[in-house]
Amino acid sequence: MTLDLTTLYAIAALGALITGMVHVLPWVTRRFGHWSAYWGFGHLLIGSTALAGILHDQFVVGSLLVRLSNPALVFGYILLLAGMRTFERSRAPVLPLFLLAALLGLPLLLFADPSGFSLRVAYLSVIRAGIDIAIVLCAVRIARREDVHTGWIVAMLFTATVPLFLGRGWLALMGQVGTQPTGMHHGLAAWLAAGQIAFVVFRAFSLLILKAERGQKALAEQICRDPLTGALNRLGFERLIAPLSGTVCIMMIDIDHFKQLNDRHGHAAGDTALRRLAGIAQDVLAEDGVLVRWGGDEFVCVLPGNDGTVAPMIARAIGARFTEAMRHVVPDHPGASLSIGHAAGPIDGAVDDLLHRADATMYRAKRDRPLAPYASVA
Repeated sequence: MTLDLTTLYAIAALGALITGMVHVLPWVTRRFGHWSAYWGFGHLLIGSTALAGILHDQFVVGSLLVRLSNPALVFGYILLLAGMRTFERSRAPVLPLFLLAALLGLPLLLFADPSGFSLRVAYLSVIRAGIDIAIVLCAVRIARREDVHTGWIVAMLFTATVPLFLGRGWLALMGQVGTQPTGMHHGLAAWLAAGQIAFVVFRAFSLLILKAERGQKALAEQICRDPLTGALNRLGFERLIAPLSGTVCIMMIDIDHFKQLNDRHGHAAGDTALRRLAGIAQDVLAEDGVLVRWGGDEFVCVLPGNDGTVAPMIARAIGARFTEAMRHVVPDHPGASLSIGHAAGPIDGAVDDLLHRADATMYRAKRDRPLAPYASVA
């Protein structure tokens, strides 16, 4: 079966140019970061080089167009990699990539003889396959680190083109790709080229899909967190608790004399106390527990898989550091201390019971030692 690669290249060029504009415009209006500019300009270059190939083959435009378009294609693909890297990490260095583009594009700029068409196809195919592998690695890292499912889809789309590029490169070395990229072609090389074009068009908007899921996750994270302290809120607590099983320790924390602190020093001092407590608690808990702002000046610490034996040590560490920190905030406030209680047991169907027990022990500690300088633990 014979394929019209001229039409396919025209479709690919149009798709790449549209994709480029869709990504460049949000960058110009500062809605997206530099990743969007790299991705957009990369597609604009790729689309332009596809048009240049059609013009050269159909209208016999001079060899200068070929001499410039092949290095431009390499630079366009490097820009795609720069876009993916800066999407993964906004401050990722891109200058080494531009230097690599210059190094890889130089042979194509120097050697544009028509007799070397097959060798150029093989060379470009290997480069494109290598860049796609690098993009796959970036997408996999994003999917794992940020838990975004579309990262795996992007990885699969770019993985699929690697064997297509390498296969066509091998056929080019065997002299089975003809003497020009467009026109009517048949055989395996033509089908590999068609497959490349299809995947390049399909994956063009993949970063926008990743951006959408990343934004959705960020919004969901904001909904589940207290804006003042950064701790989880009650909705976040419910989502945290739902999948847990086995033994869990729950600690209830309350700031002593918090109303007096607000009345005497103002709500700014109260907000500072809440932020200091949240920062200290999250630092002490590290990866062993999660902090929740329960309401007002009350916090809950959830320690999965903990039977409560380390709770007194954690409580004293939080209390001592909080009291010391507050001495620098309100030196003349004598009651900058915490009351902390805890309860441990099976979490299955007993969340309310654990919370009630932790709350009761916390208030018993507050009642028994109302002026304690450090954490009171029951």
